Amino acid sequence: MPDPAIASETKAPRTPARPEPGATIIPTDEPARAVGARFAGLEGYRGIAALLIVVFHVFQQIDNATPDSFGAEASWGYRALHGLDGFVSLFFVLSAFLLYLPYVRGVVAGGDMPSARAFLVRRAARIVPLYLVAILVVWSSRNWGLLDANWRDLLEHLTFTQVYDDSRIFYTIGPAWSLAIEVQFYVLLAVIGLGLSWLAPRLSRGAGLALATAAPVVLFAGSLAYKLHAWLVLGAAGDDWSVWFGLPAKLDEFALGMLLAVIAAIRTERVGRATALALRLGGLAVLLGALALRPTGAALHAWFHTATAVGFVLILAASVLGADDRWSRALATPALVALGAMSYSLYLWHEPLILLLDGHGLLPGASGFGGLAIDLAIALPLSILVAWLSYHLIERPGNAIRGLIDRRGRARNYYNGD
Repeated sequence: MPDPAIASETKAPRTPARPEPGATIIPTDEPARAVGARFAGLEGYRGIAALLIVVFHVFQQIDNATPDSFGAEASWGYRALHGLDGFVSLFFVLSAFLLYLPYVRGVVAGGDMPSARAFLVRRAARIVPLYLVAILVVWSSRNWGLLDANWRDLLEHLTFTQVYDDSRIFYTIGPAWSLAIEVQFYVLLAVIGLGLSWLAPRLSRGAGLALATAAPVVLFAGSLAYKLHAWLVLGAAGDDWSVWFGLPAKLDEFALGMLLAVIAAIRTERVGRATALALRLGGLAVLLGALALRPTGAALHAWFHTATAVGFVLILAASVLGADDRWSRALATPALVALGAMSYSLYLWHEPLILLLDGHGLLPGASGFGGLAIDLAIALPLSILVAWLSYHLIERPGNAIRGLIDRRGRARNYYNGD
């Protein structure tokens, strides 16, 4: 799910001083829109990932209709397209990195951390308005009549629990499964944040930092143990979706992003260009290796997405820890930053739009790479247009709710200048 919030800081120290009373506080989970912002390039990653997920679903639509039209499954062309689903891991890693970073910085600096109430309200304001509109619109368009409607499907999607129903996990809006995982992770992170907020001030800086590091390490190890147990002991099948797409199976991807946040919070100097290049090349090598060795069945879920998350963490580390370079500037171009800003809308609306177009015979690409190019030429611009409208009509007004409370979870009193 593409909702990593981009921290908005412009060449600020990693542990900024507490603002003066009455000063404007820019939340650390607020998306950066300025090209020159410290993490503005991360919006570019988010935009690229959303585009590639659209490509994946157009490919999937053709592949399901005309199997083998892209060549043998062992071919690199097929592997590359089929592996684009791994970019969901990038969203999870980004989200965990950016949302855990304020907590780790609070531990390092001995300062305030986001309150659980403020964190959850801001996350709800970011996720829920668009999610509700999209789910209700798509579900209503497919369910007519009180007796025939799939009310259980609607209830599960509205409560973010569809990931634990094997038969309905991909109903209504297929990609929405990752939003359910995101929301569950937010609750878990709020609990972890509460623990850090209470314990860190009572510990030395080193002990507090060790505690902040231990949390993602435990999550990573626990998630790997869970998946290995499901695969090797329980013998879970590849289509046991509730096993492989629930939060326990995805926590290792979030944990990797949290570990990157720990490194970013404690590092005082940026790495050199040679190191940044090595990180990027290493990340690309991991991703290519994961594609080349991608297994089938349960083994796919046991380690493929973990491997892709490792690759993405290495690539992101080059941008987060490295100096400004051509790579970073390319990611921070206005077009990619704008695409990243509306990537959540693009992510939610594109699959229902693809199904709608295909159902009315408006995607004429019959098969293969030629058909993919034709269908993308139709579906991609329309998806971006719908995402742009959705962002301005739904997302931005919903985001305004976050301005009603401060970072401590209290309602702002604008009459007193708060």
